[in-house]
Amino acid sequence: MDQATAEGKQLSNEKVRFTIHSKPACLVEFDIEMFPSLVLEARRKAAKNVAKSVTLPGFRKGKAPGDLVLKNYPSEVDKEWQQEIANAAFKECEKLAKIPILHRDAKITYKMKSHSQSGALMTLTFETEPVVPSVDPKQFHLKEIKRPEVNEDKIQETIRQIQLFFAQWAKVEDRPIQQGDFVMLDVDVIETAPPQPLFNHTRFEVTERSMAEWMRTLVLGKRSGDTVEGMSVPDADASAEDKAELKPKKVRITIKDVETATLPELSENFAKQVGVQTVDEMRTNITALLNKQADAHVQEALREQASEFLLTQYPFDLPHTLIEKETNFRVRQLMQDNEFQRYWNHLSTDERKKTVEMIYKQSDKAVRMFYLCRKVVADAKIKISAQDIPAPSSNILELLINPQKLYHHQNNAEIEHAEAYSRLMLEKAEDYVIAGATKA
Repeated sequence: MDQATAEGKQLSNEKVRFTIHSKPACLVEFDIEMFPSLVLEARRKAAKNVAKSVTLPGFRKGKAPGDLVLKNYPSEVDKEWQQEIANAAFKECEKLAKIPILHRDAKITYKMKSHSQSGALMTLTFETEPVVPSVDPKQFHLKEIKRPEVNEDKIQETIRQIQLFFAQWAKVEDRPIQQGDFVMLDVDVIETAPPQPLFNHTRFEVTERSMAEWMRTLVLGKRSGDTVEGMSVPDADASAEDKAELKPKKVRITIKDVETATLPELSENFAKQVGVQTVDEMRTNITALLNKQADAHVQEALREQASEFLLTQYPFDLPHTLIEKETNFRVRQLMQDNEFQRYWNHLSTDERKKTVEMIYKQSDKAVRMFYLCRKVVADAKIKISAQDIPAPSSNILELLINPQKLYHHQNNAEIEHAEAYSRLMLEKAEDYVIAGATKA
């Protein structure tokens, strides 16, 4: 029975009569009247349960008659009796209402209003599966995404970045930072509490081409180990779109290391290092991979639009238990990271609370997207199998150009497979919504 149609409905049989009430956060409440046949049977079971754990003179443990157990252990029997009434009442109501409980181990709470051998009154409360709305892709108005250009400059810069991966690095400790150096930085946004990491142990080249002007200005002339604060602002020649998106933020930069790099020669031997035979073949493969990357960028941006559309246009209630479970899982995953542990240990109690609240909000979105995309996949009859999960790439160039494709592997293979399957389901659902959208 659907929760919406069940609200306020009264059902009954020879053992119970009850009314269904839907509450926020996927809670369902049964307001129940139990008839004598149910409460008397529950009382007999309660006396039998208590008898198994008590001893009376003249009887072996568990063999005392029910009437003597009732007489000698009235409070113990009464407590067990209320639980047996609740168990029996839920079974009867569940058969009639057919409202799915959230999961097999879901918590069911009850409040006993009155109980006697003549009958009982109580309320039962439990979490149920969320009611997820159907999605109409035609309501989604898609905005065009500009595809990144793949030109000679981009190809040459990519080749240089690959050379840098194989470069010989030397630390600089005897002078200030200058143009052409490479710096390893931690960058945190400090206008929020707690501060939010923007970059963590990330290498930047101190050049006009590779580093934002505000960052370059802050680090030039400084040394390894220094900490500086300033404002992150778009460059003067940034596009109007970038200027609108990149709002000024107060940041703190921690300079971890300063280095110089000696690049390997661009030769046939170097080409073989990256899995191809010649420099020309390397250029051809890099061009193809950059085009693939540009297409992926467009698709990912479209998926972000689809995600925003689903989350804003199709609200529905979620059980708190699901969000709390996802939050706890994410916190446990973060705690396995040494950097996060150090960050966490330096937070105040209030900062930790705000961090958990932020993770809770992220978890709410993640669970909501899972249910919405599962609904899209089911309604559209999209088939997903284990064979659809992409295998990790063994192409050296692809791994160098697209390092974000190297997913974090779990110690638990089952969790890893479940995450890969969920990710694939979300992508297929979002792509289906994109395909059916109204183009702007």
